[in-house]
Amino acid sequence: MTGKKKKSSGVSAGDNSVVIGGNVESSNIVIGNNNTVSNQTYNISPLFDKIEKAVDAQKNLSSTEKEDVKAEVQEIKTALEEQQPDETFLARRFRNLKRMAPEIVEVALKTLANPAGGVVEIIGRIAKKMAEDAETK
Repeated sequence: MTGKKKKSSGVSAGDNSVVIGGNVESSNIVIGNNNTVSNQTYNISPLFDKIEKAVDAQKNLSSTEKEDVKAEVQEIKTALEEQQPDETFLARRFRNLKRMAPEIVEVALKTLANPAGGVVEIIGRIAKKMAEDAETK
């Protein structure tokens, strides 16, 4: 065997460190310890900024209707930021939103289905229930 040393990359990380390389823009990063995901809150505000822009772009809604839709969206955001979001409350908010602006519900569900954590599960169940309700009508 030759006495060659392995070349170091120059990157060193200690316990509980996070090292990220490359472009991670718009990526979900989950920090965990020994394959156990830590209990962290996620910033969902950027997702709701996208939904608000979609509301503003709706030409078929009056300014008053847009404000009502934004109020519903804000209530959804507030509920999703809670530790244990209330699924029935969220389902009611989405039904109200569907009555006012069905195209926004589609944008909201697609936008919110992407983040990590329990929000994905709740949004998935609500989307499934809304699809079932649409089939029965």
